[in-house]
Amino acid sequence: MSTGGAFIQVVASTTASAADVWTAKDYATVISPLGSAAVGIVALIVSAVMTTKTLRVSQLNNEATIWQKANELEVKEIQDKLDRFYGPYSQMSGTNALLSRDLRSRQQDSSTFLLIEKLFDKSWLESLPTDQKALVGELVTNAGNMRKFILDNAKMADAKIQPYLSRVCAHYRILELAHAGQLGTDPKPYVSKYVFPIQIEKVLALEVARLESRKQHLRSQPSKQPPMIGELLIPEDLKLPEWQYPKRQHRDGLNMPIVDKEQPGASK
Repeated sequence: MSTGGAFIQVVASTTASAADVWTAKDYATVISPLGSAAVGIVALIVSAVMTTKTLRVSQLNNEATIWQKANELEVKEIQDKLDRFYGPYSQMSGTNALLSRDLRSRQQDSSTFLLIEKLFDKSWLESLPTDQKALVGELVTNAGNMRKFILDNAKMADAKIQPYLSRVCAHYRILELAHAGQLGTDPKPYVSKYVFPIQIEKVLALEVARLESRKQHLRSQPSKQPPMIGELLIPEDLKLPEWQYPKRQHRDGLNMPIVDKEQPGASK
């Protein structure tokens, strides 16, 4: 091989080797698009995570707002019951109790005195001094007012309290009728059935305490979902005795089946 040919071969070999070597520019040319794609993917992931967190925070805020409004409404309803029923009833009943105790303290048989029983005795009523007659009249008037108040507002009371209120209303109504002389002179059929249910005072105190506790809980956590309100628990010693119903014999005339008034074949 000539000297010139050998030189050309060496130059060509050197050129080929140089072509196989990557420069920093070559790497940058390849990596740059990959880096951009990776950054884009990371950005999408971060954006998705942030969007999810934002939506969750927004959901929690909406739920908190909803529960806050619901709790505020329940607090308002509870306060309404306390202000419109339990509070006024307690005040009126307390006034009645004071007048009744005053009248009883003035009687010779104060240890066994029952107004519902004495009202059947017209001679007792007529023998009272003027001040005691005024007390009796006030008690009877208050009985009518209390009965009307209960009838107008009992819907705000818990279902477990309704039987107590019914007994109270019955007691007050018998007082009114006895005072008016419309029930005769024998108190025995009425006294045992219609005596005032003294349990109601403690039962109402339990109910007010339950409502106050609920109200305090709702106000302490205004934006959280509260547990269900606990039911009113009445101890055995405060439960009313069963009302005694007379036995009724079966009568066909009182147990007629319901039939269609329109007979078959009748013209329409």
